[in-house]
Amino acid sequence: MTKRPYTGYDRTAPAKRVGLEALVAAIVDTTDGALWNNGTRVVRSKRGKGSMSVHATGRAADLSWRPMGDRRRGSDYTTAQRVADLLVDNADRLGLEALFDYYPAPYGRGWRCDRDSWRKYSKRAFSGAPGGDWLHLEVSNTAADDPGLGDLWRAIWHDEPIPEATEPDRTRPYPGAPLRRGSSGDDVRWMQAIVDTWVDGDFGPKTESAVREFQAANPTAGPADGWVGPMTWAELNRHA
Repeated sequence: MTKRPYTGYDRTAPAKRVGLEALVAAIVDTTDGALWNNGTRVVRSKRGKGSMSVHATGRAADLSWRPMGDRRRGSDYTTAQRVADLLVDNADRLGLEALFDYYPAPYGRGWRCDRDSWRKYSKRAFSGAPGGDWLHLEVSNTAADDPGLGDLWRAIWHDEPIPEATEPDRTRPYPGAPLRRGSSGDDVRWMQAIVDTWVDGDFGPKTESAVREFQAANPTAGPADGWVGPMTWAELNRHA
């Protein structure tokens, strides 16, 4: 597995997204309801916080394992652990960006693509832990829109051969004009994730400072002027 930028909340999706829904349905199906869909897209803030939940993006889901009547058979924690292990072991293939397990003491555990390792929390990081009987997962924008994500999960679950996919061209086209302080939008979010600053889509002074640092560390990005022109854009693509 390789470390990748973590997206978090980027924008509110107008509807549920086909890839994430396919993955959740496949997990429920392959576990015969031992894990069930406890919610995907919903527009709300994080529990106990004012910031928006990743659920609003259509890239996040909660999978519960407690028994809830005939249609939600549930199971014990063992199946949830197997699902969690398979998700993390195949994170690059599935576009997994985050997985949070609310059950273990003292405050649950979390995995994220930008650190590529589990972290067992020693202080409260989210509500519902410990003892929460669900997994929270987040996938990338590309995965969230991939209708084949469910079939990929089924192959992983059943340990079937998975053909090596041709690596897609992930080069992001230059927006046509430099990004600078005052710019906003998806191109700014993409750039902010690479230069390792707060991803909010608004090019402010902190983003400008991060761009200057990126340019200074990468001479082929051009002068360290805080503007994202064609040379800096090309260097960003090399780091994406």
